[in-house]
Order: sequence, then structure tokens, then C-alpha cells
Amino acid sequence: MVAFNDKILEVRANKFRRQCGISDDSAVDFEKLLISLDVLTVFKPLNGEFSGMALRTRSSNFMMINTKNPVGRQHFTIGHELYHLFIQEGFSFKMCKAGKFDKKDREEYNADIFSSYFLMPEVGIIKQIPEEELAWGGEISLATIIKLEQYFGVSRSALLIRLDKIGLLRTDYSNYKKDVKKSAIEHGYSDRLYSKTDEFKVVGNYGIKAKELFDKDKISESHYLSLMFDINIDIDNLNNKEDDKEI
Repeated sequence: MVAFNDKILEVRANKFRRQCGISDDSAVDFEKLLISLDVLTVFKPLNGEFSGMALRTRSSNFMMINTKNPVGRQHFTIGHELYHLFIQEGFSFKMCKAGKFDKKDREEYNADIFSSYFLMPEVGIIKQIPEEELAWGGEISLATIIKLEQYFGVSRSALLIRLDKIGLLRTDYSNYKKDVKKSAIEHGYSDRLYSKTDEFKVVGNYGIKAKELFDKDKISESHYLSLMFDINIDIDNLNNKEDDKEI
């Protein structure tokens, strides 16, 4: 078993990006990535402090993301859970509080570091920063920070931690942690990244697998309808609408 340190995690994150067909300077398209990796993902409001969970079996990978959290944290949680599913050795199941960077739980800390590197690669960050702000004596402006968090789809706190890790924060940026949503709006951006969604949706092949089981007579029609109803798809209602069109 490899004892991961931060540098190894960065190497693994960059390698995983390449395996997923994501360039070093591109933002992650989260839904397309989950579909391509065949990770059945349920987004739903969860009670408690949990940001999400991951489950790995011999035949499938599953994650759940808490939509009571802001979208930026939801994205960070996806990266966190990808570590558990595809990088961590011997993983099976974990309820997670992503973004805590708590060294008391080594694998949770590893998952946070991996997510940070995976979502915000250094090459991509530097490419988005004006040269005058990168120059000796320069400082990263609030406008650039907001641009970066919007580009990579991450929270302000996650971005500041990453910039500090790279060594790009040369002054005290604690003020930038205040009025985050307000500052984004004032710079012409939507506040969606900083807001919870409380939505329920499924990304992946849940419906395909349910239909396949029904078509192969592995489950009854009522069971199939129930499974689809669990993801807010009412097959009976769809059939009725089709009948109405024919009339």
C-alpha cells in the first residue's frame, strides 16, 4: 500500500485528469465526467453535516451528494468521493464531510487534497491569472479570485486554500472570505455557485439498469415503476400523456 503525501496526490490527480480526457488547464464538466466514469450519482438534500458519501462494489461505483450545500462545495465533494472510488486502496464505503482538511482522518485528508489538485490544477490556475499579478511584488486581485472560482466551479475557501498551497497568496486575504456571494454579484456573476440547490436528481445509468431488469423479467412491472418513481419519473403519467396525444 502506497503511503500518499501531497506531492504523490498531486501526481495522481493530474494523471487521473489525463485518464478522464481532461487537459491540465480545463475546468471539470462534472456531470459528463460522472457519466463517462459510470458512477451512479444521486444529488439530494441530506440532513446533518455530511457533504456526501461513496460506495464501491465489485461491479459498480455509487456516490451521493448533499444538495443542502452550495454548488461549489457539491463540486468539491464530487472530487473528494472520486478519490475514494478510484484512488484509495481497499475502499468500500464512507460518509464524508468534504473540505475539512482534517489530518486526524488520513484518508479524508487525502481525499480533500486530491479534490483540490484535481479540480484546480496549478497549470490551469496560473494560465487564468494576469501576468502583472503573477509578477514579483504583484498581488492576486479579488476580480481574479472570483474569475478563478467561477471558472473551476469551486468555493472561495477551497480556492484560497489552493492558491496558498501554490504560494500565490502573498498578503492577508481573510477579507476576501467575507460577503462572498455579494462580491461575485458585484463583479457581474451569478450567485448560483455559492447557493444550495436542495434539488433531487440522478446522474448515471440508474434508469437504464432498471429498464434492463424489467425487460429481462428480473423485476415486476410494479417494482420497475416504483424504482423509476424513486428518481421522480412517473412512467404511468408519461404513458397517459402519450395516449392523450394520440386522441
